[in-house]
Amino acid sequence: MKGTLNKYFSESSPVVAVELFSSGWCNLECKYCYIPKTDFLKGIHKGIIERIKDGTFIDDIKEIYGDSLETIAHWGTEPTLTVTQFKDFYKKAAIEFPKLKSVKISSNFMTNPNNLLRWVTEIIPQDKKMDVSIQVSLDGPPFITDKNRLGGSTYQIIENCLEFTREINKVGTRHNVRMHLKPTAGDDDIIALSDMNKTIEYYEFFDEFMTQWFEANKNNAVGIMASVDPTLVLPGTYTQEDGQNFYKLLLNQLELQNRKWKSITPPESNYYWRYREKFPFYKEFVIKHRMFPCSAGDSCFALGDIPGTNHICHQSFYMDHPEYFEEARKYGLDPQTMEGIAAGRVDIIKKNFITHKDDELKTSRMLYLTRAFNDFVEMKKSVAIAQTLELAHCGQINPIYKNAHMAEQLSYMLVSLSCPMDNTTITGSQLINCMSLIRVFANGVFENIFERVIKEYK
Repeated sequence: MKGTLNKYFSESSPVVAVELFSSGWCNLECKYCYIPKTDFLKGIHKGIIERIKDGTFIDDIKEIYGDSLETIAHWGTEPTLTVTQFKDFYKKAAIEFPKLKSVKISSNFMTNPNNLLRWVTEIIPQDKKMDVSIQVSLDGPPFITDKNRLGGSTYQIIENCLEFTREINKVGTRHNVRMHLKPTAGDDDIIALSDMNKTIEYYEFFDEFMTQWFEANKNNAVGIMASVDPTLVLPGTYTQEDGQNFYKLLLNQLELQNRKWKSITPPESNYYWRYREKFPFYKEFVIKHRMFPCSAGDSCFALGDIPGTNHICHQSFYMDHPEYFEEARKYGLDPQTMEGIAAGRVDIIKKNFITHKDDELKTSRMLYLTRAFNDFVEMKKSVAIAQTLELAHCGQINPIYKNAHMAEQLSYMLVSLSCPMDNTTITGSQLINCMSLIRVFANGVFENIFERVIKEYK
């Protein structure tokens, strides 16, 4: 069975992953979140629980994606609030999707860790070994995490993570469980971390935690990734100064590489690893483009809370509710989203990137647009190069990017990081990059990464 969505894709390149809107409520109010934490979320959360229990979630996945599904990822606000409700769901999923081999979840780890333990050891059937990926949202020491996630959450997240790890080591599981940290930094965090003392504090904090984490994992029940380098809040509102501070942070990381660390991998830019991993394959950037950017709208789509609704990714969850726009205006979100709502650009997302399984015309139009983003690679490159040249001539990024060759090299990273949802919210077009993305990388960071990677492959 191909499904109403997969019938548009070839047998060799089907949609194989779904992001599931599995929770509508959250127990935190993170500074950079694009979801208004108001009471309208409670109604959505209640509806999601009903969908889990009445089986319509699994029915929709089967009808939309067919039996080629390989991955289910739990998204929403805080997915661990509902994971214990999914027992019947996964019993059916194991039968309906014979190729299913991995499940994923991202959590703030501020809920009872027993919920996640039950999900791994009871809810997901044990009769077939699965790859279980768990992302832990911990931004750094209290001066970052408590500010970003509010409510003094740093050490509660740590304790819950350690408790989960200790318990799963006691009870065991057949599944291949992997965990990794997802530290996120915004512009004010970059300013702080551009100071070497704060960079040292950041990595010492994670080194101590990672040491405790490995000790809690005494039976190696969990594969723990030891990388703790910060990722950026994107698209952000980054200025030239932010880009220069991000470069200072990179230089701090490089200086700390020779220091002896107990448990973490040596400090490095998260984006160095991303670029280095893909650099050997850039000759295939156009002909095998799906290796480079996010898989949203390509091999992965997202199932909404309203029955039958399909999104290109989890970022448009809530946007098919009129209350979202009303509550966002009252609540006040990040400046980019608020400006995008005021200008009507977020309405473009609602119009073009959310569809219903029975609406073939709108689904075809959505796929026409997602293919434009994923397949018209030279167009995206050309736009990125033009934007980079313009910023260089305006003096907002380093003058080396007046060289079209360097602008082209940067475009590979920009296109790989570019998000069609962010682009639409900020610029009105999925093909036009956010200028702040260029500013933050083209004021020292990319030149450094590019030079080092080139030397490695000479």
